[in-house]
Amino acid sequence: MPLNSYKQTGFTLIELMISLALGLIIMAAAIMLFVTGQKSSALQQGFANIQDDANFGLGYIAQDIRHTNLNSLNSGINDRTIQGGIVLTSSANGFKDTTVTPNITYSNLPENLIGTTVATNLLSRGATGLSNVRGESSDQLVIQYRPQYTRVGSNWVGGFDCEGEEIKFPVMTGGVETPLRIIVQRYFLREDTNKDSKEPNTALALACDAGWYSESGTPLPDKIESFGNDGEVIMKRIDYFHVMLGIQNGEKLRYISINDYMALSAPRPRILSVQLGALVRSVQGVGNEPMIKDDQEFQVLDKKVTVKVPTNTTSKYVRQVVSQTVALRNTFGERGQ
Repeated sequence: MPLNSYKQTGFTLIELMISLALGLIIMAAAIMLFVTGQKSSALQQGFANIQDDANFGLGYIAQDIRHTNLNSLNSGINDRTIQGGIVLTSSANGFKDTTVTPNITYSNLPENLIGTTVATNLLSRGATGLSNVRGESSDQLVIQYRPQYTRVGSNWVGGFDCEGEEIKFPVMTGGVETPLRIIVQRYFLREDTNKDSKEPNTALALACDAGWYSESGTPLPDKIESFGNDGEVIMKRIDYFHVMLGIQNGEKLRYISINDYMALSAPRPRILSVQLGALVRSVQGVGNEPMIKDDQEFQVLDKKVTVKVPTNTTSKYVRQVVSQTVALRNTFGERGQ
């Protein structure tokens, strides 16, 4: 059979180039879908992280703070109310009445409590703590309450404090009835040691430090037990923490900062509620997302704050402001007035 009777078939150069071009387009589209999916997944993970931390964390704190002023003898509380729910004063900075002998100090903590555990740095204070925003320091909130105790066998049991420790102690000590305990809890920002080296700025967390003192006894207690340490982390990655006090303003209610409240003329108005505001960020980065600016602005209660530009990462992080208003127990009535 002659050689020219066989037909040879195949791709022409133009067909081959078109096929390669189409393949490259399909591969590029697949890569774009993959990258977009990764970015979307990272963003969703970041928002989910914030929702978990913010909603559950702040909800837990709000539930805990509702113990404030529990079983108090006074409904109208301010900076001079003994065992008042919001701890603003102690023997270190309370009002000292020098017109009587011996002098009497009016403060939220009993005047027999002295020393480092009642120093002003461990009381409710404004603009003194760590933060990751420009020109604004975080606040610190300290509360106290007497739990609703139940006798279980030979012990008093009053639930758990904010560090997760059971409030439990003997009814009798050495044949004498044990005085009941007042629980003191401090909410503040501190650096979290459990962190990633690539996180932006300082890895701050909202922690709670719990302690207690006996409300009576011989001799009277002179310090708050187990108070003034690093506490337990409640909410991770808080860039800024702000507290406002709801005070009685005639027939109305208004909110002011802790420092503004302490700057008012004495006698200061009664405190009815507190507002908590926190700027929460995700624990994990979401990549170099162009929509997220390094110097974002946020409104946290009455403060407009700007995030510090990250110093040690190129990854972006999702942030969100969460807030909660908590009415204090036994403060709206006239009992004890």
